[in-house]
Amino acid sequence: RNPEALGRLRAELATLPGGAQADPEALARLPFLEAVCNETLRLYPPAHVIHRRLKKPLAVLGWELPAGTIVGAGVYATHRLESLYPEPESFRPERFLQRTFSPFEFLPWGGGARRCLGAPFALYELKIVLATILQRHRLRLLETGEVKLVHRAGTVGPKGGIRMVVAS
Repeated sequence: RNPEALGRLRAELATLPGGAQADPEALARLPFLEAVCNETLRLYPPAHVIHRRLKKPLAVLGWELPAGTIVGAGVYATHRLESLYPEPESFRPERFLQRTFSPFEFLPWGGGARRCLGAPFALYELKIVLATILQRHRLRLLETGEVKLVHRAGTVGPKGGIRMVVAS
């Protein structure tokens, strides 16, 4: 759906020695590849809300919340705040090259002391898989409509999958 971003990503991948057999560590350091992965996670975070139980009282915007209260951080909503992400519904990986977002602004893995323990590995894996597929194959999207989301046990994913044609 974003031929400019795809072209830029393919061009970045082509700079690596070894092509499809490029060093995984070199792949993981590519800035636009990371920006594409982060922008994808911004638009489609694995979980929409992160819940926590307060261990001690908390005052928020005039509200006094007692210890034991369950609060939620709206990941999906935060990632669509126009004040943080201009044109929030647009796929714009460049935003992750232009600035660094705090853990309170970009939170696909949760945040704080209970941030997903596997986040660094998951992002590394995402980069390697995406780069490997794009270096070896051409993909064509068969879906033209909006991606509908479905809630699963603790996560969110595309309803019915996303149909594509893969050509070598």
